[in-house]
Amino acid sequence: MSVLLKLSGLSITARLADGELTLLDDVDLEIRRGQIVGVVGESGSGKTTLARAVVGLLDRNVRVDRGTVTVGDEQVVAPGVDRTARVRGSAVGMVFQDASRSLNPLLKVRTQLAEVLRRHVRDITRAEVERRSVEVLAQMRIDDPGRVLASYPHQLSGGLRQRVAIGLAVVTRPALVIADECTTALDVTTQTKVVDLFRTLVDELGIGLLFVTHDLMLASDLCDRIAVMSGGRVVEQGDALTVLDRPQQEYTRRLLAAIPSWS
Repeated sequence: MSVLLKLSGLSITARLADGELTLLDDVDLEIRRGQIVGVVGESGSGKTTLARAVVGLLDRNVRVDRGTVTVGDEQVVAPGVDRTARVRGSAVGMVFQDASRSLNPLLKVRTQLAEVLRRHVRDITRAEVERRSVEVLAQMRIDDPGRVLASYPHQLSGGLRQRVAIGLAVVTRPALVIADECTTALDVTTQTKVVDLFRTLVDELGIGLLFVTHDLMLASDLCDRIAVMSGGRVVEQGDALTVLDRPQQEYTRRLLAAIPSWS
């Protein structure tokens, strides 16, 4: 399997009024085609910073001190280097925690999908835009694509909005998708449907998925590999079953012990 994403020794710092704060410290991570890698940890562990660094969405007071991010064969992040605009939305799709961050409330779903396609797919025709818009909603297991395309986001349920947001991330057929806590605001039943959808998309499209979550149970159901983060560092990573069944680090054992149903 080809390597889609590689983080090598990535260290990131935030400049604050009273000094500096290390957000990521010497992080190594790799995702291959057809693989789902979960990044888990408590709030503030560095998960979202890692995800946002890959697509160039770091805050202005945040800088890359050391290390690199490589997407496919292209190094897109290094100290003083940000080439993420070349891959964001085309080679890499992003799904946020709240679908409202991906969806414009003033535009119908059809218009939003068309804008993404025209921005990232050169010379695409109007007919192809419509065909791929219907196709991607069908891939999202949406039963009535025509109605959803003609709808504004507020006319859709939370679960449908999140599936449309995932559709926006994959309609350009990226090799890699990053999902940042995208199931947090959903009820348990809808979470399960979204997790099943991600697994199906990876299997059918052969994409790689970086799944960022604080929920170890979800990660155990979905991910092939898991990286456990604490204090900006990856403290443990490996095959999902090995990490969760035979954790080597005390921090991982504490996370698992905090899950009432874990045995």
